[in-house]
Amino acid sequence: MQRFIWASSYVAGGLVAGCFSALLLVQQSGTEPLSGSGAWSARQAVAGGSARAFYARAHDLLAARLPPPPGQIVEATATTDDAGSPLSSACTYRLTARDPLPAWWSLGASASGAADAVLQASASSDSVIRDADGSLHIAAASGPVPGNWLRLPDGRGLSLVYWGLSPGRGRREA
Repeated sequence: MQRFIWASSYVAGGLVAGCFSALLLVQQSGTEPLSGSGAWSARQAVAGGSARAFYARAHDLLAARLPPPPGQIVEATATTDDAGSPLSSACTYRLTARDPLPAWWSLGASASGAADAVLQASASSDSVIRDADGSLHIAAASGPVPGNWLRLPDGRGLSLVYWGLSPGRGRREA
């Protein structure tokens, strides 16, 4: 009987370790730093039967979302600032976009640090005001800030999440 209990505990421990490592691999695979964007990293859906495509689809399915067609939607996340410090609601962050943006994009803030957590605040291409030169400035802070403001939830372990149409798909002119 004791042998059965030990064998069962080894099997259960192996299953838990396997599930945890698979979840960790799904969350970490397929993310690449965006060039010239500091702390932002993106997960792009890829076509085919490669392992990278499998993990990109698994990331969306674990978040209860259908995976987008490859190359259609870009999802980028930031959990640290440009200096590498974790995002905190005690700070004010300035986000600036100068290049033409896609026809649709959204920026959200989440308190748990997980990109698939429920967003507690968001700004989108439909809710912000551009400057006269076409540039866009958003202040992310816990308290009101003049201009475009993205309210940060209280605490540490924040994530900023950006979704937008992939480059070359329906750009919006200023």
